[in-house]
Formats: sequence, structure tokens, C-alpha cells
Amino acid sequence: MQFKVGDRVIHPRHGLGHVTKLAVKQFVQGEKRPYYEISFPDSTLWVPLNFSASGIRKLTVKSEVASCRRLLKAPAEPLNNDPRLRQTELSDHLKEGTIIAHCEVVRDLSAHGWRKSLSGANAVFLRTTQDVLCQEWAAVEEITLSEAAIEIETLLEKSRQADNND
Repeated sequence: MQFKVGDRVIHPRHGLGHVTKLAVKQFVQGEKRPYYEISFPDSTLWVPLNFSASGIRKLTVKSEVASCRRLLKAPAEPLNNDPRLRQTELSDHLKEGTIIAHCEVVRDLSAHGWRKSLSGANAVFLRTTQDVLCQEWAAVEEITLSEAAIEIETLLEKSRQADNND
């Protein structure tokens, strides 16, 4: 993962942020490491330069959003019925660090919620993941957050209709 100061990045839980600086920090006694400082609207996160499992990545390219549109309106994939296993599997999927993974999680968990009410943790997870997707979508497409949210909801409704026709 190589970022430069000023790069816009996506974090799977915090959403859209900016790399504000590179610095050597000591968060663990006797262990100095280089970190990225990433600024989000409500927080700052320090990420080790060589820590690829964080899920932080650069914004997707605009052409990838077309694939996202097709994916969001496609029928959903079934999810594990065990809430804990489902949560773990979806979290692991997001660690792939792609907008495609975000779209799949949002589509599939939304569809699961249409069939059976989501538990508190799963509902919060869906809302967080959808918020992050909306932030990236808006940034890439250069539209407002509300426009991104409306487009994503419209596509999910098409998925719901496709799912009901099966």
C-alpha cells in the first residue's frame, strides 16, 4: 500500500479520508514504525505503512462504478443463517478492500434483511457499509452524498425486484 500526502482513501468502517502526513511513531514501547496519518471527518487514524490488512485503499476508478451498478441490481447471493458467522464472513469479505466487495455486502445483506429482519449488529454493519459505499460513490462520481444514496437505493430496489421474480 503506497499512499502520498493528499491522497483520498477509503477505510471499510470510517469511510472517505485523506492522507495528511507520514510520520515515525511509537505506539508500542520500544517499537518505532512509519505510519500514515489519515484524517476523517470525525477522527484521525494512524496506519502502519506496511499494514495491508487494514482495508484502506485509494478511491476506485470511475469506470468501476459501472460494474457496481450492474452488481447492485443483480439478484443477491444467499448469506449464512448464523448471525455471528454471517458477520464474520461479511467482515472478511470487506477486507478484500474493493468497492465491489462493498457492493456485494450491501446488496446481499440488504436482501437478507428484506426476508428476515436484521439483528442490531447486522443492521448497524449494513448501515456503516452502505454509508462508506455512498461516500466513495459520491466522491468518484462527483455527486452529493444524497444523490449517491438515492442511486444506490434505486439499484438495490431493482435487485429486490429481480430476487422476487426468481
